[in-house]
Amino acid sequence: MLMGRVEAGELPPVAERLPKQPFVVGPGTLLDDESVGFEPGRYGGTLQLPQRNPNFDRSVQIANTEPLLWSPGGFGYIDGESIEGNVLAGYEVNEQNTLFTFHMREGLRWSDGEPVTSEDVRFAFEDVLFNEQITPSVPTYLRAARRFDGRPAELAIIDQYTFSLAFDEPYGDFPAQLAGSGFVGYGDIIKPRHYLEQFHEKYADAGALEELMEGESIDEGEWYRLFHAKQMDGVQNVSDRNRAGHPTLTPWVMADSGTSVLRYERNPYYFKVDIDGNQLPYVDELSASVVEDLEALASRTLFGEFDYVGQELSIQHVPLLAERRDAGELNLHMPRNYRCPINFELNLTHPDEAWREVVRNVSFRRALSLAIDRQEILDTFFFSEFGSVPERVNPAENSQDEANGILDEMGLDQRDGDGFRLGPDGKRFTIPFEIVPRTDSHVPITELVAGYWKDIGIDTTLRQIDDGTQAELGNDIKASVFWVADPDAMAAGYGEDYLPHKFGAFWAPAWGEWYSSGGERGEEPPDAVRELYDLYEQMMAAEPESEERRAAADGMVDNYRENIWTIVPVESTQIPMPFSARLRNVPEGNSDVFSVVVEMSMEQWYIDE
Repeated sequence: MLMGRVEAGELPPVAERLPKQPFVVGPGTLLDDESVGFEPGRYGGTLQLPQRNPNFDRSVQIANTEPLLWSPGGFGYIDGESIEGNVLAGYEVNEQNTLFTFHMREGLRWSDGEPVTSEDVRFAFEDVLFNEQITPSVPTYLRAARRFDGRPAELAIIDQYTFSLAFDEPYGDFPAQLAGSGFVGYGDIIKPRHYLEQFHEKYADAGALEELMEGESIDEGEWYRLFHAKQMDGVQNVSDRNRAGHPTLTPWVMADSGTSVLRYERNPYYFKVDIDGNQLPYVDELSASVVEDLEALASRTLFGEFDYVGQELSIQHVPLLAERRDAGELNLHMPRNYRCPINFELNLTHPDEAWREVVRNVSFRRALSLAIDRQEILDTFFFSEFGSVPERVNPAENSQDEANGILDEMGLDQRDGDGFRLGPDGKRFTIPFEIVPRTDSHVPITELVAGYWKDIGIDTTLRQIDDGTQAELGNDIKASVFWVADPDAMAAGYGEDYLPHKFGAFWAPAWGEWYSSGGERGEEPPDAVRELYDLYEQMMAAEPESEERRAAADGMVDNYRENIWTIVPVESTQIPMPFSARLRNVPEGNSDVFSVVVEMSMEQWYIDE
């Protein structure tokens, strides 16, 4: 594909498109050797993919997430592997973990061929991150110790390809943050200045900027809204039609933003090569067809319409996928989910005093946990083998007799005519679930768990809502479900999943708001929650592979287990990821690799037919 453009004079030769020191991909670089046997591939072909959300393609977005740094196998630093360069060539850090010096790849180019230099970093900080109209609050990962009230990083440009970021206190986890622990790419720290200046009041011609704003129906003086609409941030959502034409450093760039099919082409200036020096990616094009209905997606997958389906299918689809695998029609990979797929959350900061009196008592939460038959959930929804009973994040015992005894001892021993327990206000105590079903198992698992709780006299109701209603209700939601980091993923940098300010955490929104506002809003949390935050800050201050970091991570899990902040029925679950039989350099069978890392390796996949 690219050779033809070179021969036509549309592109320079590949040697002129690569940086002087490209990133080399080989065995164990993107995925560990146990997951896939890497071999140099061949060019060509189109990868057929499904897209569930018409406006956002999760698989394409993750595949095009390029962190500034990388650790072998994705999260290799958990096991003591080093953190190395990715978009950047490398870095050094002082002994205090406060000063980080970064080296850029000389000769690195944006997808439109323009050079990438430290001026793109200066622009990102001085004109975007530190411009309050564009960025009202600097992202927490760019603040000292990843705290909301931490001082933002201080940028120093050293030369054309070198810059440093300084913090006023230790932030040993910073390299891990830049290596993908939060799925953040380069987009906050390096921005294509040459392209984005046309949307920035400081640099753009006033008349031209006004014309662009009129074209987007943006009011006079609100140029920053136009900038927001056109820039890519750390998420690097290349599937956003509004950002088509934005230069990137990603493997593929959007070429056609149709309503039903979106097409992406190879980035001719991509900075990675294989061990033989061949520029990646191997696949010429990605073609993403919008398929919103899950069962239609499953059916089309079974009929071989897609080369790959990411984190969309459920364990319930495994038997039919396995039949196709056994027939040689596809490869089925079962990677580990980096999050426990469902997490029951009771709002401990809801204003209802009778509700608070009950749910804030850890004995009540322990009784609910004891009532759950986790093995039945595993047998019913995970075929017994694609998950495990929690060993760390929650107590795993199951005893309805003990649960009943705890509730009686709490004073919830009075019942109404239907056998349901009465709360301290003399009324039936009800857990009213209001959930956004984010997986096809959220509702049926909730219904099963509701049955366990009714068996011990706790009434439950269930209402499905959408994202807008959920956001509108906020702290008025008494009970909901989401997901939470698997304990091992938490050690990789997902400790924030265990905190009440995290998106999707409904177990104590007012405590989370207190933390995120520096104590100005919300409700001051109890000592046990403040201990969670202290341990998290210790994690962020320590180096990724250090004993101090591991101890802090273990402390967070122990705190979560002891206090049963939320109720987790299963952990270490797996996700079906089917690949067409023609794909190579992809994993097969079961593995401990986290599912998201599989998708981040797409540049090494190739079509063999």
